[in-house]
Amino acid sequence: MRKLKDNFERTNSVIQSDKSVMSDGCKSLVLQDFAKTFGEYFELNGLPDMDIVCDKGVYKVTVGFEADRVKKFNVLK
Repeated sequence: MRKLKDNFERTNSVIQSDKSVMSDGCKSLVLQDFAKTFGEYFELNGLPDMDIVCDKGVYKVTVGFEADRVKKFNVLK
């Protein structure tokens, strides 16, 4: 029974990785870029997270992050 469960988990992992839209390394670089940009406006308390789903050929990207405060900035005219 355990061997069957291990095989299922391994197969499921392979299927999930094949479904991934973006490699973990690429996703990490994108999140670092987002953190740098968001960090100009917010005091982040961690890295942003991102979810990418392909639905009928359209990519839906959701980015979220938590911040301790909004930084003050002036708008130049």
